[in-house]
Amino acid sequence: MFEPSVISIGPYHRGRPHLRAMEEKKWSILQDFLTREGRALQDCISVIKEAEKRARCCYSEPFAMSSDDFVEMMVLDGCFILEFFCRSFVTNDLEAIKEGWNSWFIETDLMLLDNQIPYFIIEILLGYPLNNPELLMLIASTLTRKKMSIKALSGPQKIHHLLHLCLCYAVPSVSTQHAASEPNHCPFLNWIRAVPVLKYFSCSKKEEDLELDNEMGIWEIPCVTELEEAGVKFKKLEQSDDITKITFQSGTLFIPCLRISDSRRSLFMNLVAMEQCMFDQLPCYFSTYMVFLVYLVSTARDVRILQQKGILQSMLSSEEEVALFFNQIGLGVMIPHNHYLAELFKRVNKYRESRYHRYRAKLSRDYFNNPWSIVTLIAATLLLCLTIIQSFMSVYAYIRPPPSSPS
Repeated sequence: MFEPSVISIGPYHRGRPHLRAMEEKKWSILQDFLTREGRALQDCISVIKEAEKRARCCYSEPFAMSSDDFVEMMVLDGCFILEFFCRSFVTNDLEAIKEGWNSWFIETDLMLLDNQIPYFIIEILLGYPLNNPELLMLIASTLTRKKMSIKALSGPQKIHHLLHLCLCYAVPSVSTQHAASEPNHCPFLNWIRAVPVLKYFSCSKKEEDLELDNEMGIWEIPCVTELEEAGVKFKKLEQSDDITKITFQSGTLFIPCLRISDSRRSLFMNLVAMEQCMFDQLPCYFSTYMVFLVYLVSTARDVRILQQKGILQSMLSSEEEVALFFNQIGLGVMIPHNHYLAELFKRVNKYRESRYHRYRAKLSRDYFNNPWSIVTLIAATLLLCLTIIQSFMSVYAYIRPPPSSPS
């Protein structure tokens, strides 16, 4: 999930035996870039040399590399990325770069957290800021290969590297709209709660206990199977360009469709890893979204239910593999205290704790899950009504016998 398969970018995977073929190819790509741009190699080396100290500070882990080797690596990798984008968008000629490899492998490798160079290095080699919103959206769309919906940014962003660029265009910069789902107002339920005797069935805990649980309720929710047993319904959110937009209304969780494949698994895990590394600098929307799915998907049965609802579309070999992926991605992931799904978590847990909702779900599951059960219930109800009427008439006739007729 985190190691490149065909190309090394940056210092962490440089020199790996299985990446040497593409490492040699970088030199011819560099020559093509310099020829097309009319640049001299020494000019590129000079400008990168001036930014060497700043570039080294971008890496959190130390690595033993001389100044010349580091500058050479930055020039080679930066020019490769620029030439790759140029051939993707302008000349539409990637054959000289791929040389037997599918470009999918290159794009996947460019989205690995430990396979990055600073974004400003690319801009320095290009000679001007690469900040055109439409071009950046095109780059993000190409790198993600429609694995995530890409949308316009609400304002200028400071880009750290290519993976961060894709996160900026895939996850919204504000999340107030995500939690905006009205509380469930049920007149009949409010009437039940107004009756002291019936209040027991609508609440499962004392109010002070519920307030005590509010703090815990924002951190986790039950899996799909448990929520269904409590009466929570799941529905695919149609026409959503934001996979993190989740709402809860009238006992129904509306969740956008998510497609799972090998390439998406790698992208998702690297996006989560990047947010965890920059926990204090990023709002961690994507990590919160994945944690939400981790709680929902505990077993293969949970996967099956979400697939039936159209919320999950998997290209993996089995439902068990999908469940294993979510269990793996959630290991050690932290989310902020004020995460954007906190209110949703709280209301889902409150809905689940209600005895009224659980009993209603059990009634629907046991007696209204198929036509024959409904017919049987109606017949039993009619029989019970007739029995009650018959008993009432018998008792009434005993208490007030009809007057005897005159002889």
